[in-house]
Amino acid sequence: MSGGTDGWSSVPARDPGHVDDTADGLEARRTHATSAAGAQDGRVHGRPAPHYGEYAPEGWVNPVLEHERREQQRLEQAKRPAEPVTVTEAPARATPAAGRFGASPRDFVLTIGLLVIGLWSVIESLSVGRIASAFRIGIERQSTELADPGALSQAAAVRAVVMAIVFVLVAWWSIRRLRAGRRTFWVPLIGGVVATVLGVVPLLIVLFQDPAFMDYVHRMTPGG
Repeated sequence: MSGGTDGWSSVPARDPGHVDDTADGLEARRTHATSAAGAQDGRVHGRPAPHYGEYAPEGWVNPVLEHERREQQRLEQAKRPAEPVTVTEAPARATPAAGRFGASPRDFVLTIGLLVIGLWSVIESLSVGRIASAFRIGIERQSTELADPGALSQAAAVRAVVMAIVFVLVAWWSIRRLRAGRRTFWVPLIGGVVATVLGVVPLLIVLFQDPAFMDYVHRMTPGG
C-alpha cells in the first residue's frame, strides 16, 4: 500500500542500511532512482547529509580537531612564565665522615703514636729488677747507700701495676674519642703525666722510709 505526501511510505524499506524512524512513527524508504521526488544520489529522503564524524561510533574523536586542541594547549603553556623553583637546602651538620677516626688524620697519627710510646713504657716497667737497681744506683751516687735496697724491688713492682692500669684507661678513653671523631691527642699526653707521677710515688715512699737515706737528709739540712 502506498500513499502519503512527499514521497513517504508506510511500507518498510527493503534496502537495509537506509531505514530511519521519523517523528510520526513512519519509516523512511528510499525512492526509485528515476522518481522525480527521489534524490539523484540515492540518499534517504527526509534526512540531511551527514557531516564528517557525525555518525561515528561512541567515543570516536576527530583526529584533526584533537590535534588542533593539543597544539593550542602547547602554545598556551609556552606563553606562560616559568615559575621559579625554590630549593631548600638542609643545614650542614658537623658529623665525622663514615669510617674516619679522630678529628683529623694528624690527630689520629699523634694519638696512636703517643699510645705506642705509653705501651712501650708499660713494657719497660715490667723489668722490676732493672728499674729497682737503676733507681738505687742513682740515689747512692748522689747521696748515700740505702739501708734496705731490696725494698725498692717491691716499689718497682707496684709502679709497674699502676702504669699498666693507667695505660688501659687512657687507651680505652682514646679509642672512644677517636671513633666519635673528636680531638684525642691530648689524652695520651695527660695519661703519660699521670702514669709518671703515680709510678714514682711507691719508690719515693720506700726511699723516705729508709733510715740511712733519712739520716743523710738530716745531715744535709741546714741546722740539722
